[in-house]
Amino acid sequence: MALRFGVISADDHVVEPPDLWTSCLSQAKWGDRIPHVAVQSDATERWVIDGQVRLSTSLVSTGALSTDRGSEPQHWSEVPKAAYDPAARLAAMDSDGVDCSVLFPSAAGVSGEAIGAIKDLELQVQCARVYNDWIIDVWGASSPRFVPQAILPAGSVEAAVAEAMRAVGRGHKGLIMPAQPSQINPAVPHLYKPDWDPLWKTIEELGVPVCFHAGSAPSVMFEISPAYDSAGARAFDNVRQSAGSAALINGMVLSGILYRFSRLQVVFPGSAIDYVPFALEALDHQWERQRLAENEGFLQRPSEIFHRQCYVTTWKERVGLRNRNYVGVERILWQSEFPRSTSTYPETTRMIANNFADVPAQERDLILWRNAARLYQLST
Repeated sequence: MALRFGVISADDHVVEPPDLWTSCLSQAKWGDRIPHVAVQSDATERWVIDGQVRLSTSLVSTGALSTDRGSEPQHWSEVPKAAYDPAARLAAMDSDGVDCSVLFPSAAGVSGEAIGAIKDLELQVQCARVYNDWIIDVWGASSPRFVPQAILPAGSVEAAVAEAMRAVGRGHKGLIMPAQPSQINPAVPHLYKPDWDPLWKTIEELGVPVCFHAGSAPSVMFEISPAYDSAGARAFDNVRQSAGSAALINGMVLSGILYRFSRLQVVFPGSAIDYVPFALEALDHQWERQRLAENEGFLQRPSEIFHRQCYVTTWKERVGLRNRNYVGVERILWQSEFPRSTSTYPETTRMIANNFADVPAQERDLILWRNAARLYQLST
């Protein structure tokens, strides 16, 4: 596949059709617990998953496709076609100068956390499989420019391992995991416990990355003040999601997971890179002050582990020299975040020109497409 624009977005979102799960799962067995779109008391439509209403302010997040980026669809009839139709999405990518798109879910949760919160494990696994088959059979089959990734059922280590193997066997290029599964499903161990080691070992052997999207773990994010109006709350929510990824990076490194599984590749989409130098400096400082190498056998500096195994994303900030030096140009991916309100669409070309103005051509290519092509094993 030849690249026309030299740009791969490592984080975009598909919007699932309203009948995705209801058309595939037994209504007689599961009833209204199946993910579906339902009319609410105020006449708006919302996704309802396992009896819980998702996203109180909108049906889905497609602000980049609206003339008013603060306006989100309240009914399915208002959802722009480029959000859910592969052909329309390709046209939008062409107009915006994007070659390939690595896909994340919407209704299922940005990291599959809405599906992972389903209490019945059998239903959770079936819902994950329905999404995973749909994203590869519909989107993946429609064009090699789409990079399908599978969500993992986080309610069981064994179920996550089984679905990871099945999905990659079907052709998925990456795996998506909620950042704090024990907080959405108390029945499972904390992500940093050794109980999850069979999953990390499996993913490592499969040779695909595992992704923890910003915003999937509210516990690591700042609270939104009730003093904000709706517009202010939405703006701050976008800020706190990126900042929260610094905590996720710290956790994955200090937990010892990446130390034990040195070939495991981890992506933090939606992270932004301005927060990362601080996080790495703080990690190394604590490693030195707590004498982790001496006292706990943690023999590598946290920043070294990060530079070997972690990827973060940029889209809204200038890619300055400090960020490139601390993060490492081979560890930065570019993203559009289409079609969410924070997306660079429809000004991707202008924003790239502005944010990469002082970046040498070789480093620019690494960030804009070469790193993602290597990570996801794309033929370019």
